[in-house]
Amino acid sequence: MRRLQLFFYGNGNLAGLALALLGPVLLFAGVIGAGWGWITLGLYVAGLLLGWALQPAGASFERALQQHWSAEDIRERIDELVQKARPMLTPEMQKHLDSVRGSVHEVLPSLAEAGPVFNDGLFTVRETVLQYLPATLSHYAALPPLFRVTQPVQDGKTPRQLLTEQLALLAGQMQQVVAHVAASDAQALLANGRFLKQKFDQPDFLK
Repeated sequence: MRRLQLFFYGNGNLAGLALALLGPVLLFAGVIGAGWGWITLGLYVAGLLLGWALQPAGASFERALQQHWSAEDIRERIDELVQKARPMLTPEMQKHLDSVRGSVHEVLPSLAEAGPVFNDGLFTVRETVLQYLPATLSHYAALPPLFRVTQPVQDGKTPRQLLTEQLALLAGQMQQVVAHVAASDAQALLANGRFLKQKFDQPDFLK
């Protein structure tokens, strides 16, 4: 059922339906007569194929993980993610994502200088930037734009609403990471990491 909805709201089907409307128009205008149904079907197929051909490839925010990522690598990665995601986000989403980036930039120097004592905190930041955030954005980008804003998928909420909530949650957790590093609270950092793993380890807007 969900796959059928994704097809219905996809660019290909919408383009096909729009082009197929020309069939009845041409019929009533006297341009075509017998066989107008087949012509209409042909117009739909042409629109469907054109929509698929012109549909931009779903943005992928994920990349192969390197074995070692420096603090500078992570900073560059979060900046790249924010810039790439911006066109598909609402202003509220952008605000939350900018907050995540700000927290990452703020906390990385302290984590890098602290050494092994804050390994859990560095792991949490690295997983957020390299796994949780890219996977969440990629799942959202893979959905047809109209589907994102019209179809309730979880608890009556659309994918747009869910992503807004998830980015707000992530922003709040990253602010806590900054505060816990400043307070040298290693146990709280460990709790942050467990919470984020539970919430974002397998993001899927269609469950």
